[in-house]
Amino acid sequence: MAFGKWISSMKGLFSEGPMKELSEEMAEQPQVKLTAENVAFTNEFRETFNVNSPVKDNIRNSFLFSMLVMASHIVIADGKVEPEEYQFLGKFLNENFGEEAETEGMDVVKKLVAKHEELEARKPNAFLQLIGDCGSQIASSLSEDLRYQMLSMLALIVKSDEKVTPSEVETLKEVAVYIGMKATDVDALMNIDPIKARDEWQWMKQK
Repeated sequence: MAFGKWISSMKGLFSEGPMKELSEEMAEQPQVKLTAENVAFTNEFRETFNVNSPVKDNIRNSFLFSMLVMASHIVIADGKVEPEEYQFLGKFLNENFGEEAETEGMDVVKKLVAKHEELEARKPNAFLQLIGDCGSQIASSLSEDLRYQMLSMLALIVKSDEKVTPSEVETLKEVAVYIGMKATDVDALMNIDPIKARDEWQWMKQK
């Protein structure tokens, strides 16, 4: 699918409200809370987000766009963009969704990152509103298992440069809540013991 056509198909995406067409088709699955490195990305995950999957175009594109919006939010969480984060995300998109998804997806993420400050200057909290809209759509339409896999991908972006900061962990937890998950899911993905979380954050702040 051409990039221009893909983007144009997403116009008005969030003006129609959360989509619920898949909610009855995707049963909630028992969830074992694994660390991000140990989460397996399933064929269902790939088919749901893949631009070339047989899922209906409007649903497919909105899920993929939502994931890319979340990824851009994570990339700028610590106030700067690390090359390793882009490298990991590009590789992830290629390996799970194909070369076309990598090319188009990275273009979307980079444009969102570049436009972040401009959006905020023009309309405060505009970007955060976009995150909320995307999160509501994901929360209402996808199973917990698929949402955990997506959150795992975002956690791996944070871990990709080996410089985990408190702001990145906080942003991950913020996203987790937006997509209907728990902040403690981030503790599991990042391998942070909730009981020792305060000490862990103090350690990170010293880095």
